[in-house]
Amino acid sequence: MRDAKHSNEPNGAPSGTEPQGQRSLGEHGRQIYYDAHALAAAVQDAADDLERYVTEQVQRRPYRTLGVAAGVGFVLGGGLRPRLTAVLFGAAARLAMALAARELAARLSPGASASVQNKSS
Repeated sequence: MRDAKHSNEPNGAPSGTEPQGQRSLGEHGRQIYYDAHALAAAVQDAADDLERYVTEQVQRRPYRTLGVAAGVGFVLGGGLRPRLTAVLFGAAARLAMALAARELAARLSPGASASVQNKSS
C-alpha cells in the first residue's frame, strides 16, 4: 500500500501525474475550441471557393446560370410532379455525364475529342 504522505491526491496517485489516457476537462475544452475553429476555417474556405466558382460561372455564362437557377427553383418549389422530376433529373444527369466525358476526352488528347464529337453527331 502506498504511503499517504507521498501523495497529494485523494486516490493516492502522486500529484502532477494523471492516469494514462485521461485528460482534464480544461484540455478537452481547449481541444473542442481548436477543433471548432479549424472547422469554421474549413467551412469559410469552402464557402469562398463556392462563391468564386459561382461568380466565375455567372460572368462566363450568365444565361445558362440564370436558366439553371430558375429551373432548380421551380423544381424545388414543387413545380413538377415527383415522377416527372425524377425523369428530368435522370435525363439531365445523363447529359451532364456525356458532356463531362467529352470534356475529359478533349483534355486527355486533342484527337480523342474529335472522334467523340463525330460519333455523337
